[in-house]
Amino acid sequence: MTPFRAADHSKAVLVLGTAAVLLAGACSPSSPSSSRPSDTKNATVVMPVVSAVPRLVTAADRSLPISPYLLSGKQSDQLAAAEAELTERCMTRFGFRYKSPVPTAVFRPRTPTQFRYGVTDAAQAAVNGFAPAGSRTVPTTAKPPSLPATTTLVLTGTNDPHVKPGSTAASGRLYHGRKIPAGGCVGEARTRLLSAGPEAGGDAELSNDINVDSFESSREHPLVRAVFAKWSQCMRARGFSYSDPLAATSDSAWRTKTASAKERAAAVADAECKKRNNVVGVWYAVDAALQRQAMAKNRAALVEIRKAIAARVERAAAVLGE
Repeated sequence: MTPFRAADHSKAVLVLGTAAVLLAGACSPSSPSSSRPSDTKNATVVMPVVSAVPRLVTAADRSLPISPYLLSGKQSDQLAAAEAELTERCMTRFGFRYKSPVPTAVFRPRTPTQFRYGVTDAAQAAVNGFAPAGSRTVPTTAKPPSLPATTTLVLTGTNDPHVKPGSTAASGRLYHGRKIPAGGCVGEARTRLLSAGPEAGGDAELSNDINVDSFESSREHPLVRAVFAKWSQCMRARGFSYSDPLAATSDSAWRTKTASAKERAAAVADAECKKRNNVVGVWYAVDAALQRQAMAKNRAALVEIRKAIAARVERAAAVLGE
């Protein structure tokens, strides 16, 4: 058994051009602060009135209202590095020479909104199609060697395949008469970083729900549906029949190692039709309005989430000597 590691922001790889919903951004695991009830679940979405719509070709340099309540890529990397450091220190205490696996380098957009609404740069689309440079190749890494049972026990708190390694359910075990921390050394590290719990400290569930749900709901807003219709008409004039940009992005024909000439042409048409009809401006405005609406119902919980992020990052910085 190898240790369970929660996906970190290096965690949420955007597989562009296949599962289109992933363009919404990171759907990362929840943190301890996510235990608060979310008003975004199982509720009928009331579409907000959107009076101001910016003219945008790209939203790459625009942030969304929920952004301060989500871990940035830098913060996520910092927490992952601190967890690795604390885990190794703990293992040393128990007499093991253990080195945490090096995180696999994965594609990460420049900003969370760079590809949230699909491709927008026609020049880049002419080269890369719907999948930005570097996103089409899935990183391959050698499978880490299996660890001895005693190492796994101290590292994760369990050798039971029915118990999630690193979770607090993995507790009460001894090693040479010494009590192993709940969740093993991984669990101890996460507890010290205020990231303990079954999902091991990614984004708070509430923040993540708002981020993803606003994107999903935005597609049903009258303004977005109207601009999608204009976009679809523009695409048909260029020889492509899609109901909306996500249908174009997720066309199974694009699941190839390199972009075909047809994919590149379709991606260019997509970007140009978005620009002509201000698709990104409308979509972003609705997306942001939906987030503000959901956030207004969860103000107190979001304040706590932001405090939790600050506390976690502060502890990580102390561990790393920053």
